Amino acid sequence: MKSLYFISVAFMACLFTACSVGNVSRSGGLDNHGYIQFIQGGNTTYKKGVTVYIDDKPAFNASVDKIKKLRVKGNTYVVNTGTHHIKVVYLGQTLYERNIIIATQETKQITLP
Repeated sequence: MKSLYFISVAFMACLFTACSVGNVSRSGGLDNHGYIQFIQGGNTTYKKGVTVYIDDKPAFNASVDKIKKLRVKGNTYVVNTGTHHIKVVYLGQTLYERNIIIATQETKQITLP
């Protein structure tokens, strides 16, 4: 009786270990977008943020980060890769207007005066 019990436990153990799905792996490429970050370059503080126009898309408000030695990351904004016309406006005054190229997974830092 004990041997029958032992054999059934051993069979169940083999059965449960044999039913594993195996190694599952997932592969994928990098997401097709980059990032932009706005940095305070001079003494002007942009408390309410700046208005950003990218190509012909609707404008959005962005915050401006102050560079500190202890800050690792700031506020970044997702942008599709490629060439874009970026215009940054603060209180009706254009601070930055250029065509920039953004590569995949690149963070482009735009320093404002």
